[in-house]
Amino acid sequence: MRRSEAARYARWSAAVALLLACLTAGVYLKRGWQRISDRKAAPAPAPKNVEKQSSGLTFSKMDGPRKIFTVEASNSTDFKGQDSSLLENVRVTIFGKYGERHDTIHTQSCQYRKGSGGVTCDGDVQIDLESAADAERRVKDHTVQPQIVHVETRGVNFDQGSGTAKTDQPVTFTFPSGSGDAVGAEYNSEAGTLRLLQNVRLKLKPAAKKDTGKKPAKPEPVEEVLVTGASLDFGRDARLLHVLGPAEALSSSARLIAGEFTLELDSEFRARRLVAIAGSNGKPPELTSTHGDDTMLVDADKMTAQMAPEGWVTRMDATGSVHGVRHGKEEADEVHADAGTLDLWPRVNRAKEMNLNGGVLLKTRMAKSGDTRILQTGSFRMEFSEGKEGQPGKPTIAETLTAGSMEWTDAAAQSDTAPTRTRLQADKLQLAFGDEGKPKQLVAMGNVQTERALTGHELQTATARSGAAQLLAAGGWSQMDLQGDVKLKEADRNAQADHATFTHAGQTAALTGHAVARDATTETHAPRIFFTGTTGDIRAEGGVRSTDFSPNGNAVQLAQVPANITSDTMQGNSKAGRAVYTGHARLWQGDSVLEADSIELLRETKVLNAVGKVRAVFPQTPAPAPTGTLLSGTQPSAEKKTVLWHVSSGTLTYNDATSIAHLEKNVVVQSPDQKIRAPIMDLYFTRATTNPASGSKSATNGMPSAPGAQQISRAVGTGGVIVDQAGRRATAERGEYTASDGKFVMSGGDPTLYDSTEGTTKGRQLTFYLADDTIIVDSENGSRTLTKHRVEK
Repeated sequence: MRRSEAARYARWSAAVALLLACLTAGVYLKRGWQRISDRKAAPAPAPKNVEKQSSGLTFSKMDGPRKIFTVEASNSTDFKGQDSSLLENVRVTIFGKYGERHDTIHTQSCQYRKGSGGVTCDGDVQIDLESAADAERRVKDHTVQPQIVHVETRGVNFDQGSGTAKTDQPVTFTFPSGSGDAVGAEYNSEAGTLRLLQNVRLKLKPAAKKDTGKKPAKPEPVEEVLVTGASLDFGRDARLLHVLGPAEALSSSARLIAGEFTLELDSEFRARRLVAIAGSNGKPPELTSTHGDDTMLVDADKMTAQMAPEGWVTRMDATGSVHGVRHGKEEADEVHADAGTLDLWPRVNRAKEMNLNGGVLLKTRMAKSGDTRILQTGSFRMEFSEGKEGQPGKPTIAETLTAGSMEWTDAAAQSDTAPTRTRLQADKLQLAFGDEGKPKQLVAMGNVQTERALTGHELQTATARSGAAQLLAAGGWSQMDLQGDVKLKEADRNAQADHATFTHAGQTAALTGHAVARDATTETHAPRIFFTGTTGDIRAEGGVRSTDFSPNGNAVQLAQVPANITSDTMQGNSKAGRAVYTGHARLWQGDSVLEADSIELLRETKVLNAVGKVRAVFPQTPAPAPTGTLLSGTQPSAEKKTVLWHVSSGTLTYNDATSIAHLEKNVVVQSPDQKIRAPIMDLYFTRATTNPASGSKSATNGMPSAPGAQQISRAVGTGGVIVDQAGRRATAERGEYTASDGKFVMSGGDPTLYDSTEGTTKGRQLTFYLADDTIIVDSENGSRTLTKHRVEK
């Protein structure tokens, strides 16, 4: 029993020992196998010249917190004894100095120089120029058309310090509206510019039309413009291409050559504007356009071409020594100017509108009639029709935009007579053409001057601001309308107005708008003036103003200055010397002013008649200086201010020969010191004297005195006179005032002097003065002098 148990324990012990031995052997076998597997999975040993290999290399250039560019590579290898690294799958992203760009440079491998930071890429290199805004927009909306300039080349050197990439290898490039090629390129990451160094060819084409879902009725040919030059500078953000010449832009119907071009692109990188100048090459721009029999050539110091998105030229601007020639089937034009613009009809490149400025000279000759026109101006514009298929356009309207002159000769004039010559000068001339391209109406505006030379006639002249003449087939005119400051001259008379209408053989003229009629001494202004040459009648209406410049006055002379009169209307006759001003009539001369419903002037009798609501202002003769104001050795005091009388009445008649004005109907005369009222009053005037020097000096030298202004020296009222003066009132049938001594004489009826504080004084005649408080009472009991009323000066 014990032996069997011992045997069983021995068998179990042997089994356990065998199991432990198997487990130990398995562990060792597994570890050995792992070492073999690890050795197989380990990378190959580095070459002897490789110092270090790594993946995911990235480094950036910073400007403070702002990232200028970033260089990324999937793998990087450093070599022993060399200051360079091999970069694989390289991508350089340029953000710009202000983060406004998202340009990229991509290639398979490059050498990175650690010391200088330069990168050399010998293989193919792709450069994409794109703004940060366009890149962000494209990420957000995948349907947005990329606005990328794509450049392909090889052998590029990138300087990390300056951010410049260069190559001398062939370069091809594309952008949304064109493509091109060149030799050599230089890209500046900080400025965001690309320079193509040699043999530049740039082909511009219109962008593809958007699909509208409609089938086009007829496919349109693609109009391409080929630009060539010696070199090119491109600013991606500014969208500018600068082509150094000799440069040329060529389309199917136009050719532009120059020393250099600057091409401006729009937001979709389509050609928008081309600027051509002579530049350092020295070749002035020259544009040639041809269509059928119609050819045009324009050259200048500088030209600018505006282009449509579809590719054709829509407008040309030229400055500096502009010269143009246009040959058509029915006419020929030649122009010279300092600057000009030429707008072209879409697609056909035919002249649509031409504008010239500065020293413009235009000569036109009609092929059939032989009529010639020579125009000179500072600014000129001409419009052309589009023309039919295979035919050039015709001029439809031409005009000067500044002062200009035109002269033409009637080609149909007889050989034995002098040709009819017409010259017109104005601020602006406008020539309208008929359907056949012939002028049918001439319009002139601003400071118009005309001269017309006819055989057997004196030179006829007229001036105006504008005018219109209907042109005859023979070149003459049948009726002329002049407008704006029209001036006519006939013998010693002349007239002017805003508008004048007259016929060639007529004897009447109607001037309207600020009209003025003049003779040797008078001038009349009115909105409308009508002349009848046979009778001498003149009628003015709409607000009349006349001035008499005669030193002695044609009708009256109230002062030694021109007399002026205004009214609503005027009816006169130059032969009879009569003029009647009606409606708010007003006359003023010197200090004298007269207003009334109507004022009549009679030149022969020198009489003035005013009727209806008469208002007048006349100066008074100055009173003599008080006694004793001049002592021995003293100088006279300064001249006193003129005293003015204000007069109102129903009628007034002034006779210049007698110097008396007769007033009737509610007459009121008022000065600063007194007021006189009466039904009828006569004002007596005395003409003042004016000396070249002061009175005393003139008397000493014996110099004669010149007649001066008429001044009131005496006033006589009748029919019930009332005088108000310094707080008191005097009444009588008749009152007389003498300005020389300031004396009032009240007589007739019951002369009475009222005073609110001192009482009433009556007498057969009362005399009182302004200068003192004396009152002389003349009664049945005789005369006596009172001083109980004080009169303040």
